[in-house]
Amino acid sequence: MIERIAKGAALVGGVVTLLITVLISFDVLMRYFVDAPQLFVDELASYLQILIIFGGLAYTFVSGGHVRVDLLTNSLTPVRRARLRALTLLVGCGLVLIVTWVTLQTTITAFDYGRLSAVMLYPLWLPMAFIPLGLALFAIAMLIALARQLRRLNGPKSELGEVRLELSGEKAPKSL
Repeated sequence: MIERIAKGAALVGGVVTLLITVLISFDVLMRYFVDAPQLFVDELASYLQILIIFGGLAYTFVSGGHVRVDLLTNSLTPVRRARLRALTLLVGCGLVLIVTWVTLQTTITAFDYGRLSAVMLYPLWLPMAFIPLGLALFAIAMLIALARQLRRLNGPKSELGEVRLELSGEKAPKSL
C-alpha cells in the first residue's frame, strides 16, 4: 500500500516538474518577447519544488534510490548487517518524525497567523504543508521497512540479512 502511495507521489512530482518547465518557459517568452514578466512564476515554481523534493522522499527510499555506503558493512555478517539496518532505521524514523512534528507546527503557525507570500500573496501554509506531509509518508515507509527488518531478524536463520526493497514487482538494486 505504501509503495503505491509513494509511487503516486513520485508521479505527481514528475507532472509538477513538467508544469514548472512550462511555467518558466512561459515566463521567459513573456519577458523577452512581450516585455511582460510573470511575477507569479518565480514564486510558484519555488513552492512546487518543495512538493517535488518532499513528495519524492518515500519513493526514493522504497525504490532503493538513496545513497548507501557499503564500504564498512560488506565485511559484516548477515546477522550484524541486519541488526545495523534495524538500528539505523529506528534512529532514522525517530529523526524524521521529530522533523515532521516541527515542520507541522510551523505550518500550523503560518496558517493561524495567515502568513502570505511576499509577491503574489499566496497563503504560505499551503506549500509549507508539503514538507510535513512528505516527511510523514517517508516516516511511514521507514517504519514499514523497520517492521519487515525486525520480522526478518526474528525469523529463520537461513533468511537473515537486510530486507530487500521491492516496488510493484520491480527488483531492488543488486547492492542490497
